Amino acid sequence: MMKPALLTITFLLSSPALAQTCAGVTDLGTLGGGIAVGVTVAAAVSADGQVVVGTSPLAAGPSRAYRWTVSGGMQDLGTLGWHTSEAEDVSADGTVVVGTSGNQSGDRHAFRWTAAGGMQDLGTLGGLTSFAHGVNADGSVVVGDAQLPNGASHAFRWTAAGGMQDLGAIAGSRSEARSVSADGSVVVGFYFPTNLDPMAFRWTAAGGMQALGTLGGADSAAWDVSADGSVVVGESKVASGHTHGFRWTAAGGMQSIGTPWGSSVSTARVVSANGSVIAGASVFPAPIPIPTPTVTTAFRWTAAGGAQHLGALFGPYSWLGGLSADGSVAVGISGSDSSNFSSFRVQSSVLGEAYCRPTNANSTGCGAIVLANGDPRLATGSLELTATLLPTHVAGYFLASRMTGNSPNAGGSQGNLCLGGHVGRFVGPGQVMSSGAAGAFTLIVDLNAMPTPTGLVPVAPGETWNFQAWHRDTNPGPTTNFTDAVSVTFE
Repeated sequence: MMKPALLTITFLLSSPALAQTCAGVTDLGTLGGGIAVGVTVAAAVSADGQVVVGTSPLAAGPSRAYRWTVSGGMQDLGTLGWHTSEAEDVSADGTVVVGTSGNQSGDRHAFRWTAAGGMQDLGTLGGLTSFAHGVNADGSVVVGDAQLPNGASHAFRWTAAGGMQDLGAIAGSRSEARSVSADGSVVVGFYFPTNLDPMAFRWTAAGGMQALGTLGGADSAAWDVSADGSVVVGESKVASGHTHGFRWTAAGGMQSIGTPWGSSVSTARVVSANGSVIAGASVFPAPIPIPTPTVTTAFRWTAAGGAQHLGALFGPYSWLGGLSADGSVAVGISGSDSSNFSSFRVQSSVLGEAYCRPTNANSTGCGAIVLANGDPRLATGSLELTATLLPTHVAGYFLASRMTGNSPNAGGSQGNLCLGGHVGRFVGPGQVMSSGAAGAFTLIVDLNAMPTPTGLVPVAPGETWNFQAWHRDTNPGPTTNFTDAVSVTFE
């Protein structure tokens, strides 16, 4: 479940929504508007990565909440009676959307949307306004913040049976709930003991609102929580005054996830269902003189790899807003400079780091990619490789090597072999596969039987292995091609 960035950005006019673009990146398009009339934000994604929600301008000007699907593109979700609305989160199955809309009086109210019921006004805590920021897995629990009769704003937890419950504030008069666990029992967010500095909290019915502290600085904010409520992520000032993303557990407390190379600032905005993959954005000096002296770039964090830049998508500026349950699909915004952006959906490996992109296009018009998922710890390890964006119904298999390489048009292929040294082929029983109607194939790798030219070998702790897939094609005549490659270090 995800929370959007605390930024106000104008986006570049985007092309119409595409079912899939190359390199695993999809430009989600707009509801008809562009840079002159509003912003487009991809704010959250369903558990399977197939449904994205956010906000996009209409051609006439106002911005509206949208629900985007791989097969159907962008759907305008309407409003509560006023001109504008914004979607901020979506249930695990993609059927329930929550956010904020103006009502007929022009006041901002939290909403819950379903295809059957449309946009439902969730009311307030007695004041004029409310804002929905998160929803649980089945869409039955909504969290956010709402105004009290005295004008203060408190975090709330809403259910159909109980309505809007005031979660209070540990200190001060303001608090905001930003995310909720899958079963709706754990809520995270921040409260304001002063008017300036927020402090992260984790709420349960039994324990109430628990302060999570800081990384040694003046403030902190919790943005997301794992499915079981045990892992909280967010941002906090460190003693130097810089902001670092954090990962909190009851056993370990608040731990900095550091910053990607070249950056001194990071924020953790979203976490995968099991708490192992974190995504957010980092800030570092711009490589060239521009009016804005910093670049904001999306990153993904794992315990094994640390914080790693996601890389350029539509440009060097990017921000992640949502992750699928396994962390393999991310949504957010990306652009060429600090004012020109598009919203995106991108597939990437949960394990390792992709390289050798972009790949040479195959007959689909795109270059194929390989995704790695699993657990790099050999004692309990697993590895699943998926080649996707392939032509349909073509044969292929995976390759492996301890070394990287770059051999253009290897063996007469239209693609490039990105492995070096002693390259092994997964061509044992059942390992040569068809891409089928989906244009993809998947292999569960036996880590005790990695192929080499001289036989099968086990993976040793500390080794890095590189993987790529080869496939047949007709483009326009019979030929072959390669996916990109991914590098995985095992523990």
